[in-house]
Amino acid sequence: IPYMNDCGSMAAAAMRANDVAAEALPMSDKESLDLGRKYTSGKECYPAILTTGDIVKRALSTDFDPEKSVFFMATASGPCRFGQYNKMHRMVLDDIGFPHVPIYTLDQGDDYQEDTSKLGTSFRKLTWNGFVLVDFMQKLLHEIRPYEIHKGETDVVYKQHLRKAVHAIEYGYDLLQVAKDARDAFHRIAVDKSVRKPLIGIIGETYVRGNEFSNNFIVRRIEKLGGKAVIPPFGEWINYIAHCRREDCKRERNISAYTIEIITEIIQRYNEYKISRPFKKCSTNLFKESSIKKLILKGRPYIHDSYKGDPVLSMGRAVEYIEENFDGIINIIPFHCMPGTTVNAVLEKFQRDHGGIPCLKLTFDGQEETNEETRIEAFLHQAHQRMESKLEAVGNYANVN
Repeated sequence: IPYMNDCGSMAAAAMRANDVAAEALPMSDKESLDLGRKYTSGKECYPAILTTGDIVKRALSTDFDPEKSVFFMATASGPCRFGQYNKMHRMVLDDIGFPHVPIYTLDQGDDYQEDTSKLGTSFRKLTWNGFVLVDFMQKLLHEIRPYEIHKGETDVVYKQHLRKAVHAIEYGYDLLQVAKDARDAFHRIAVDKSVRKPLIGIIGETYVRGNEFSNNFIVRRIEKLGGKAVIPPFGEWINYIAHCRREDCKRERNISAYTIEIITEIIQRYNEYKISRPFKKCSTNLFKESSIKKLILKGRPYIHDSYKGDPVLSMGRAVEYIEENFDGIINIIPFHCMPGTTVNAVLEKFQRDHGGIPCLKLTFDGQEETNEETRIEAFLHQAHQRMESKLEAVGNYANVN
């Protein structure tokens, strides 16, 4: 499974729990990028290049067994080239001498129920539970790390409990207990919150948000410059594609498929409630995000939901950040990303509508941008000024009253 974010480890563990030998590939790196560029034309979007590089790197490794290997790649329709990745990967594998190595595609649309059922009876439930836990652990990671006294401690706690979650899913142990242990371990981390930090909301393309290598470790850079970042959970995308399937079923009057989707949603909500319950009293920003329907409504003044994919979610999330009193917004997208470019365009109006909130647009293609750090520094300075002005306004109001 090529790396997208840490949720891939949960999917691999869920496959192994269902007797499917699965390996989550590590985070992309410079070698992935170099190989991806070597076997693509340069016209592809950045995630296509990196996933190609991850696959080629594994295929060319000394312990790769082509007779026992299958690569996994999801697919979808809509205004994004994501649905073409697996076809390009097929051509690349053929070119490097592996025409018999299959690519297993998981369709996020009409065939989703059938495709996931092939991976085992409990695959979908275990994967979803793992996704929920990773999302909440990442919330705590981003909440606590900017304030940690002993540098690196928060990362250690996160990685320890990520491994515990993988073990629990694979071998059938209590994932809820892992959630409780993770909560307690995060809370034991010594922090210093004497200095207020501007709160930065990140929106953008799902792959680049989750793959730290692909976004040049943007969250860590924000933290290094004195800010605190919030990233939408990966579960947002899973919930969104489920919403789209339900809407398709209603439009096609497919009652049986719609019923299955509704029952699945109820079960997933219940499981999410169970896994998230230990984190309820954690003081995290946006502990519970808006539902997909509410996000779509919030984003509709800028992008209509008939335009499928990341853009409507990004704009809905941007509005939510305003409602939650964030100090700045960053849109991160891959180079050549068509939907992401649409969001960049409408952010101009969004910024005017919301008091000129600092907005930064970052595009990633694996190249070193000489002015990128300067732009981030200037943006954080603006966000800090906005935070200070809001605090001053609150103080003045309190003095008057």
